[in-house]
Amino acid sequence: MKPYQKTLPEEKLYLNVLNLSFKNNFLKLPAFVSSCDSYKKAWERLIAAKKINYDPLKEWERLEKNNINFITAKEKSYPSLLKEINNFPLGIYVKGEIQQENNFIAVVGTRKSSPYGELVTEKIVKELINYNFTIVSGLAYGIDAIAHKTALKSGGKTIAVLGSGLDRVLPEGNKNLAKEILLKKGGLISEYPLETEPKKYYFPWRNRIISGLCRATLIIEAPEKSGALITTRFALEQNREIFAIPGSIFNPNSLGPNNLIKEGAKLVSGIEDILEELNISFAKKENLEKNSDLEKQINNPLEKQIYQSLSPVEPLAIDKIVEKFNLKSNEVLACLTSLELKGATKDLGGGNYIKIN
Repeated sequence: MKPYQKTLPEEKLYLNVLNLSFKNNFLKLPAFVSSCDSYKKAWERLIAAKKINYDPLKEWERLEKNNINFITAKEKSYPSLLKEINNFPLGIYVKGEIQQENNFIAVVGTRKSSPYGELVTEKIVKELINYNFTIVSGLAYGIDAIAHKTALKSGGKTIAVLGSGLDRVLPEGNKNLAKEILLKKGGLISEYPLETEPKKYYFPWRNRIISGLCRATLIIEAPEKSGALITTRFALEQNREIFAIPGSIFNPNSLGPNNLIKEGAKLVSGIEDILEELNISFAKKENLEKNSDLEKQINNPLEKQIYQSLSPVEPLAIDKIVEKFNLKSNEVLACLTSLELKGATKDLGGGNYIKIN
């Protein structure tokens, strides 16, 4: 028996093959699973009915061969914000890295972007990266692709959420972009298993994950009927912040954002509008550069690891850091005290810390 077979949770093995079994009628899977006592029993029921012949271990080996991590909703590494939404995925497939969840912001828009929309996307995304936001989008042509590319060019992180299996990256023209995201320590996410071909109805449903991962969604250019507006509707249902870039009344692509603003979305004319709504202090560029230099001065590996795990937005409690890195409380406290003396962190009281940004 291979070593990983001894430690791999049973539920991961069986949920993966259940995903494969339902890849052509994926929306029926949660109801079927809820009718069974466990993922294993659900799989056994399908085997008995001769409806599948997937071998759980062989299918897991395929995931490993493709460097794909499968995370179930019961695991600590499953994104906590995503688990708050209705109809959250029972498991997600991840290639690459997903970190700093509290700083995730969705940037979405039309595939047929205008020069104005492209310039705005580049400007806002660059500024968001300065504030350590991770850009989440859907890898589509147009605004999505520009958001991903700008994040990468600006030295930031970005995550693409797919409406297909991670071995079926589409559109074809953005395959190299997906590779670059992985090379620069970003990530690809999907709720669909290997070999899942994209279907028209997968993409609107996929959009609930884009918004569900994030504290806020920014929409830049979208006609009245578009996938980007579906994302914002999901974000509203999920009680997340909605930001919109206003546009010309003569441009059909401005109808979506302009209508959202009329309905109460936050109008964005600059990065300060986003920061203000999310209660993040607006710092000058010089201070951002100073903070970047500060991070380089943190030479202690453990201090650097803890510092990078902190968010400038959401406080993190000492006990959570202890649990995350499997350390002793006094070790964590010593590092946090040292970081605070260097001006890198701040104690908000009650043992809750944020990164100074």
